[in-house]
Amino acid sequence: MLRAYLLIICDPEYRFQVAHSLEKIENVVNVDVINGPYDLVVEIIFDTMEDLKEKIQNNIQDIDNVMSTLTLILSDDM
Repeated sequence: MLRAYLLIICDPEYRFQVAHSLEKIENVVNVDVINGPYDLVVEIIFDTMEDLKEKIQNNIQDIDNVMSTLTLILSDDM
């Protein structure tokens, strides 16, 4: 399994609702509400890059009040 972190900007008024929606998505390991330029950090596991891409495009970016995402893929070189 591969692992990635998604940094999400959403409408600040709805960040807790967005977090609850994200927690229901398969393969989402953890969701944290944070302060700063991003509103949420999401930890997700996946098998292939195509799986990750599909999950982000079809499940995460379609959530109401999600404005943008930045994906950070963990290196397996450690």
